[in-house]
Amino acid sequence: MRIEASAAFTSSRPLFPLFIFLFFIPGFHARNLQQCSSSCGDLTNISYPFRLQGDPAGCGDVDFQLSCQNNTAILNFRGGKYYVKGISYDKRTIRVVDVNLAHGTCGLPYKSLSMSEATEDGQFPSLITFWQANFVNCSNTIPELTDSKVPCLNGDTSHVYVNFSNRNLFGYEIPRNCKVISRIPTSSENEMNYPYNETTLKLLATGFDLRWSVECRNCHTFGLSCVYESNNDPRIFQCETMYEEDYKTLLTAAIAYLVSRSLIDKALLVRFILAPLVVFVFLLHKCLTTRKKVGNAEHVGDLQMLPKPIPCSPQGHTRNLSSDSPKQVLIAASIERSA
Repeated sequence: MRIEASAAFTSSRPLFPLFIFLFFIPGFHARNLQQCSSSCGDLTNISYPFRLQGDPAGCGDVDFQLSCQNNTAILNFRGGKYYVKGISYDKRTIRVVDVNLAHGTCGLPYKSLSMSEATEDGQFPSLITFWQANFVNCSNTIPELTDSKVPCLNGDTSHVYVNFSNRNLFGYEIPRNCKVISRIPTSSENEMNYPYNETTLKLLATGFDLRWSVECRNCHTFGLSCVYESNNDPRIFQCETMYEEDYKTLLTAAIAYLVSRSLIDKALLVRFILAPLVVFVFLLHKCLTTRKKVGNAEHVGDLQMLPKPIPCSPQGHTRNLSSDSPKQVLIAASIERSA
């Protein structure tokens, strides 16, 4: 048993500094920063991990920074602007409302935000209620949706309706010639679609609750998953543990993937690059060889067509051997020898 425990400890030793950083350091940091607090309007006791813009560097966490404008705390989150209505440090929740919907007036959210988008970042890993309002724009009037029409957003060619659901709408649920133009989480758990009236405006102005977690933020920083520590207490999160077997499985899968990609890349290289190149070189060689043979044949033909040389006498006089008689040839030879 001691050997197994020692081996297990040795195999996990490279991860030990990571665990120290993820769990011990953030807790130590939090204990030293809890004494630092600030306020903005009705929101008092803004403390770790939250901070206000302009607070001393040692206060709070920059990933949970708020700004104070006109005595109202604002959270800039995923491109949107949200008024902060309250922070619970016991439940680890923060209630926010879109700035365009906070006063109960007709309009679209400042920035579209679906439930899935709201929980993509590590610092806010979950919602309290999973319901959202879907704003749907249609090019023509939809009679069955008349009660949910948003009056301030309608025109001759634009008709906007609001729908409540516990997920993003599927394509078949959206009427023809319509598209979803904006979404926003809500605190409603009622599945019925309210008519667009004061009740709907109040519901949208209520906002929604996000769970915050420094531990999940740290997990996401290192590419790890964040899970509930206990199903009985959804407030507490922890990093998902990765055991040695998981490393081996991931390593095997990674090697298999790299090998398969290498083989596929080689096959594509041979088929689409090397094969055409070989064919091109072969055709080029064949073409050059054919041209060389044709050139040699033409050269031989030209030589055969040249006139035969006419023999000359030593004095440079030409003589026609075919027209000289044998006797004349002998006489000419005697004269040449005597000379």
